[in-house]
Amino acid sequence: MPLSTSEQERIQQLIADAPPWYKCPNLIKLYLLLIAPLMTSTSWGFDNSMTNGLQSIDRFMDTFGHPTGARLGFFGASMSVGGIAACLVAGPLADRFGRRPLCSAGAAIVAGMAIMETFSTSFEMFTGGKVLLGFGAFLQQVAAPMLVTELAHPKQRVAISSLYNTSIFIGLLVGAWTTFATYRMESQWSWKLPCILQVIIPAYQTVMIWLVPESPRWLVSKGRVEEARKMLVKWHGNGIEDDIVTFEMQEIVNGVEADKTVMKLSWEGVKTTVGSKANRYRLWLCMWTAVGSQTIGGGFTASYLPMILDQIGMKTEKEQTLINGCISLFNWVCAFAAAFVIPRVGRRTIFLFSTGGTNVTFIIWTILTRRYIATEHVGLGIGVLVMIVVGSFMTVLCWIPLVIAYPLETVTTKQRGVYFAITMFTINVTAFFTTYVTPIGLGNIGWRYYLPTCVWNFILFLVIYFTYVETTGLTLEEIAVLFDGRGEASDRADKGKELDEKRQSVCSHVEVAVSETSKSAEV
Repeated sequence: MPLSTSEQERIQQLIADAPPWYKCPNLIKLYLLLIAPLMTSTSWGFDNSMTNGLQSIDRFMDTFGHPTGARLGFFGASMSVGGIAACLVAGPLADRFGRRPLCSAGAAIVAGMAIMETFSTSFEMFTGGKVLLGFGAFLQQVAAPMLVTELAHPKQRVAISSLYNTSIFIGLLVGAWTTFATYRMESQWSWKLPCILQVIIPAYQTVMIWLVPESPRWLVSKGRVEEARKMLVKWHGNGIEDDIVTFEMQEIVNGVEADKTVMKLSWEGVKTTVGSKANRYRLWLCMWTAVGSQTIGGGFTASYLPMILDQIGMKTEKEQTLINGCISLFNWVCAFAAAFVIPRVGRRTIFLFSTGGTNVTFIIWTILTRRYIATEHVGLGIGVLVMIVVGSFMTVLCWIPLVIAYPLETVTTKQRGVYFAITMFTINVTAFFTTYVTPIGLGNIGWRYYLPTCVWNFILFLVIYFTYVETTGLTLEEIAVLFDGRGEASDRADKGKELDEKRQSVCSHVEVAVSETSKSAEV
């Protein structure tokens, strides 16, 4: 059954008093190994940056016939098409085979498709490579953040999971600055070099991910309780089964046993996914977070910054590639800092601040763009650029770190694979729509295309204010109780003799270990 309030307070105090990770040798090793899955978003970032940067390289546009309108829209949205397909299968695959195999397979696909893009002989071949690259990238995107969240120590879980998606800016930075460096080259390598550089990080991930331990929650869900216990003792307890490890093991076993969710492609699976109020609430939060991350105002700069800069008179290759690189660097610094601020401020608070701030800057951006088009005053164009930077800051402050961290922590262990796949599916469908429609809208109605986004940002703010819940300071299993209710969770947790025996087995094993440790210390 769930812990009492006093027990929860004691455990939270133990976690707070735990030594910092850099004083624990095994945690240092664990987090160094986690660099491999933490780098997963770089593929997405690199592709987005190249989608921007290649549009500013004349030789690329000349080679592929200067695509515009719907053709350019599908080019920008092609990665999302692959992502949609990946998300349909990634959740069940991650739950069946584990987090690591999916991470490695996805990385291998990304590396292969980067080579295909480099040596493409037609625009259709290049776009097809982007579609398949998106498939591989989102196989990773479903599995890797689950692995990171479920492996991180409770004291660092929020910071580490928030840090995960900031690696998108490593890809953005490399892609942006590579295109800035190569646009002057008088050969096809002005666009091929950025493409081939995409191979490096996924090739590293393909191999290194197998050195990372498997998720203890996934192991318990497969009945491999002893393997999970040993993993927690080694990496979280630094070789000792301390009170925090005991608590984690109890919470994981209890949570998996108590969770009635059936993640199968059957009517029973559908009923358990959407049949309870708590599960529908979880889906609501996951899907709104996914949609919001792709529709919040600053998203216009993700794939079509050159078109926006054209509107304000900044049209040269040098200007556009340089601005793209500078914005990517600025965004990475902001998102990286936000990952360490969020655990102290609270999720709901940062969601509200970020969304409100983005909407204010986007309204100003829209007004300044309208005035620049009417007057072509240089100062107004600079003002738009300033609003783009400020809007990007407001967006990445929240919607980069928490689009991964928040959905992952609101669901249970059994739900995590499928629910997060639904989240990523929603992200891809939304990204495809916005990315495909944006160049058509900007081309046909110009700045007026911004007006519906101003209204949408306000609606998003209201949804967050009235429906988002605060999860700061809670473990993953405590968050489950927050949604299900203590009474319901207690009823579900009371599984009878089988669960009691498992719980007693864990407790007795820990008591023996603690007793032996105490005797050793006395000697």
